[in-house]
Amino acid sequence: MSFRSLLTSFYDLFDSILNIFFPHVCISCEQKIDDSKELYCLECQHQARITDLHQYKTNQFTEHFPTLSHLHSGCAMYFYIKGGRVQQALELLKYKNKADIGKRLGLHYGHLLKKSDLYKNIQFIIPVPLHTKKLALRGYNQSEYFAMGLAESMNATVQTEIIYRRKDTKTQTEKNRMERIENMRQAFYCKSSFDLNDRYVLLVDDILTTGATLQSCAEVLLEKYPNVKLYMATIAIGNN
Repeated sequence: MSFRSLLTSFYDLFDSILNIFFPHVCISCEQKIDDSKELYCLECQHQARITDLHQYKTNQFTEHFPTLSHLHSGCAMYFYIKGGRVQQALELLKYKNKADIGKRLGLHYGHLLKKSDLYKNIQFIIPVPLHTKKLALRGYNQSEYFAMGLAESMNATVQTEIIYRRKDTKTQTEKNRMERIENMRQAFYCKSSFDLNDRYVLLVDDILTTGATLQSCAEVLLEKYPNVKLYMATIAIGNN
């Protein structure tokens, strides 16, 4: 047996032992699953299929940003279905202290993005920031954990000290597109001595609905770095 085969066998054994004490669970229903590479159990996998948006420069994601001419491309890992498995995973991520779900999703999606000609050159990843009040209440930024997973898979660097949130905006859930855009107006600002001009930057959030949040972040980023090569990605894209 070769050294590589022995090493692989050792890692498989270690993973099996680790799984006894820290079982690997589905990110949606939280049932135990045996394969540590999977995100969902078999039942949930059928309802959480990854999109192919990362393969197309113009798609259902980029259509949300008709005025953002500097956007090179954008994509979402899943389509959001109300009551579906992806919604369950997002609720665990955001409201049940399951920050690791964000990183697991990012690790998985990052491998796909790295293989895409559109995203293979990404150098920096910027998560949409939470206001300090909400961050203190939740304890973590779910988009930052998604960014951490992406960065690890894509050999990129997470930048959390570029865009800041100055406005503790009210919930967007019951608002229409125009109300959401107005709600996000001047919610963010950009402050950094680091130069992102001519760099490949991925701006990420947990979910895209109307695009108001990402639009606002992108505008302040482009105002400071007009030559940045801007891309976007989210865990899910809604139907609104």
